[in-house]
Amino acid sequence: MERKYFATWFRLNQADRYLIWIYKSGDVDEPEEVWLNEQGQIPVFTSEIDLAIYAASKNLKIENEEPILHDLDAVEIWLQEPDDYISCNDCLAAWNLFTDVAYTLMLTFNGDKHARLRNRIYDKLFWGNNDFVGDPILGHPSGDYYFPEWSKAEVCKLAKILKQGFKLFRRYIVETDVFQYALLNQFSAEPGK
Repeated sequence: MERKYFATWFRLNQADRYLIWIYKSGDVDEPEEVWLNEQGQIPVFTSEIDLAIYAASKNLKIENEEPILHDLDAVEIWLQEPDDYISCNDCLAAWNLFTDVAYTLMLTFNGDKHARLRNRIYDKLFWGNNDFVGDPILGHPSGDYYFPEWSKAEVCKLAKILKQGFKLFRRYIVETDVFQYALLNQFSAEPGK
């Protein structure tokens, strides 16, 4: 199994941040992962440049691909008053990120507990992105654009899943200052220190 490393861009608390997302190629039927530091936390960076500097210090090659924004602020705004107007793109991106974080940390994320209601919600988010219109495998069974209608139970369950995901995510992210990190590594590498 080959691993590829990508910069993942997210917006949280009106601030753009980046983390290292790990794609596992091959026939792997498990979630992707995020990079953890030596303390088991997720280092986040204020810029792609800082992420690249950190990655280089770990001998990680970051793939040259433009990161797509995960607008976690938009999801948190929706969570303040959940209703049936749901941004499938934003909610699905958050859900998938939380899945990858939980898998990496070997923790439980309620979004990964398969059950009929949960599966229906995930399918609606996935198809509601309309990324695979006309695709016989990944697209909506109708083959057309899909605009989901949401029940109160689905809205409530989605809100619970995403709130738990945010709690998990916030607990493990740590702002990383690459220059301070480089200095600490330099001093710890010097003999007699």
